[in-house]
Amino acid sequence: MFRLASQLLPAQTAENEFRVIQLDEARLQKPEGIREFRFLLRKLRKSKAAEIVWLSDDFPQMDYVPIDDKDDKSDSKKSKAKKSKVKKDKAKKEKTKVAVDNADDEIQWQPTQGERNKLAWMLEHQRVFLTQYTNVPDQQNYILYDESLLYKDGWRQYIPAMFLPEAQTFRLTDTLLPYRVYPFNPYATDEQSLIWYDEAREFSLPDLTLAVFSRFQDSQQLHWSESGLIELDASKIQLNLSGKVFNYFSALTGHHADLNILTLQVAAAKPKSYYENKLVLIGQDVNRLQILADSLNSLQQGATYHTPAESWWVLPSLLALVVIYLLWLLPLLSKQSGLFLGAFLLLGIVSVQPVLLILKGIWWPTINILLLMIVGQLVVYVYTSGQSLLNSLLKQQSNAWLQLGHYQYEKGDYETAITSLLKCGADNNALSDLYEIGLSFERKRQYDRGLQVYSEISTRRKNYRDVEKRIESIVGLTPAITKVNSPNQAQKTIVMSQMELPEFGRYKIHKELGRGAMGVVYLGKDPKINRKVAIKTLDYSQFPKKDLETVKNRFFREAEAAGRLSHSNIVTVFDMGEEVDFAYIAMDYVSGVALSDYTTSNTLLPVQEVYRIIKVVAEALDYAHQQKIVHRDIKPGNVMYNSKNKQVKITDFGIARITDSVKTRTGSFLGSPSYMAPEQMTGANVDGRADLYSLGVTFYQLLTGTLPFTADNLANLAYKITNEKFRPVRDVRPDLPASATRIINKALQKRPENRYASGAEMAKALKF
Repeated sequence: MFRLASQLLPAQTAENEFRVIQLDEARLQKPEGIREFRFLLRKLRKSKAAEIVWLSDDFPQMDYVPIDDKDDKSDSKKSKAKKSKVKKDKAKKEKTKVAVDNADDEIQWQPTQGERNKLAWMLEHQRVFLTQYTNVPDQQNYILYDESLLYKDGWRQYIPAMFLPEAQTFRLTDTLLPYRVYPFNPYATDEQSLIWYDEAREFSLPDLTLAVFSRFQDSQQLHWSESGLIELDASKIQLNLSGKVFNYFSALTGHHADLNILTLQVAAAKPKSYYENKLVLIGQDVNRLQILADSLNSLQQGATYHTPAESWWVLPSLLALVVIYLLWLLPLLSKQSGLFLGAFLLLGIVSVQPVLLILKGIWWPTINILLLMIVGQLVVYVYTSGQSLLNSLLKQQSNAWLQLGHYQYEKGDYETAITSLLKCGADNNALSDLYEIGLSFERKRQYDRGLQVYSEISTRRKNYRDVEKRIESIVGLTPAITKVNSPNQAQKTIVMSQMELPEFGRYKIHKELGRGAMGVVYLGKDPKINRKVAIKTLDYSQFPKKDLETVKNRFFREAEAAGRLSHSNIVTVFDMGEEVDFAYIAMDYVSGVALSDYTTSNTLLPVQEVYRIIKVVAEALDYAHQQKIVHRDIKPGNVMYNSKNKQVKITDFGIARITDSVKTRTGSFLGSPSYMAPEQMTGANVDGRADLYSLGVTFYQLLTGTLPFTADNLANLAYKITNEKFRPVRDVRPDLPASATRIINKALQKRPENRYASGAEMAKALKF
């Protein structure tokens, strides 16, 4: 939240008060590297730099060796006097000699030689801050610092820790160092600690940033008061109870101070004036240098933001007010009023944060209040909704059964749904679902179950919709309509004006299109993809029960084979299924009419168009024969023709074979015998050449308007087809081309081997 609000803050310009030098960690471990660093420190000292800060984990300390007695000491001095530069070495020893606070006055110490030893001596005598991050020795009072409170003193000891902000702590070590060492967090955090506590909360120290800043400002006194205020003489810095602030220059806001980082060699080459009155930041890690520079820049610009010390009780008080609003006021309001008021309060809480941040430099962490408001609003609404249901146990039970019954209805479990919905009494929604279930039973032609549902609805509410009329329609159905027809009876229809339109599987039936050898053909619709389909049915009532299983097996096997055909001039089979007393095939709905509409003398098509149609059919048959599928019932009625776009499609593939053997045994004859090949009439095995014979008969009829063989009964017709010659086509219609005679004569040969060998061969001959 602070990150988002900080984008609205006025832009701050970082002042170039820093000189940043990066040390090479590897080289600093070598004597020559330490020597180069000492020379740089000496130069910085002479340049009158304002402050020098070295961020280091490795403090150089002076090494000492004990001297047991005065004799050893004098002997040592005499031996060293013989060496070169005696006077110079003696002076260094006298300056660096340290007396240890020990009861034994005879034991003394003297420093050893070495580059790290020299660096340690130099750091003791120069104005250099160091930090060991969170591992800090005893308090170093190099700045005048006092505080008016401790973490465990005063009123805060009575406040639960959960309400107080977490204090930043450091760990004490036993090492006593003479350097000015202050705690410092080397990692990027949301809040910068300007005050640190020891682990026992017994005393506090300024952060390295605050210590350096106070020295840089030449402050004579640093005071931290109980009100969360740091005073540097006349300067004041506001912070929270734990001594933390938000910085403008930080990773939190994305704004950083510009660092011109110098290497040790480049820094040594700079003139002294380059460092005069500047803060010199030295370190091995660029990220830590950036964090320190950002913090110092924020303090210099006064671009720090704080959470007031009063937040420990203000925020809990606001939370209590929100709870009172949620538990007392909100339930009294309507849902619309509560939603409006809640949105207004949320907007106010969110907007007050950036306003206070920009105008007063104050950041109130109201995320807990926001979460409580949002979650509380939802909980209250759920609770009040539950209360309204609990006001009436009967209503609650009814609604529960209604929801369960509606779910079961949508899942298609009608029987269970009826049981659940009937427990809801005269509820409008329950009656509506029961009514839809009754309609579903009608569509599935389960009229007895539909009658039971309608009767239950009528018992609960008289004159509900058209229930009474539907009851009368179902009761008025005569046994003749619902009984099983004999094979010789006319096919029954399932579309009745007084009844609900039926369904086959997922297909909704719209109307009857026609009747065929199998059964009735309906226009249906696939609701999933909004596609019209033609539904051809196989009425089981045509067949004896002993043959019904054979019919079913052959039906689905042949329908599956036909479904594998994919040709632009063959009607596509999409699906197949079974109902209580029907099997059905769903196929592509083709607009147009059957070629049987063009088989009379006054409706004949042009000769050239007839040639084209027969050629297209022959090519489609050739494709089907290659897939090992024989049609067995090629005739004008099974070829659809669209006069507008001249589209031709064969329908009813594989259907003729479904029941031909069964129908023959029952004394009936499937299909149209006038178009059958001689071997088909005699019951012999047939192949694709039988379809070409039937296509030749169709060609003959489309050209002349008559059939090549006609008879008054089936026996005479079968005899003529198998034994007699047909009347030549040009005798019937002299204006036909000679090719018509040649093609028809070959297609209508009695013996299959004398006909066209394939549909492709016949199509080639049909080129007009």
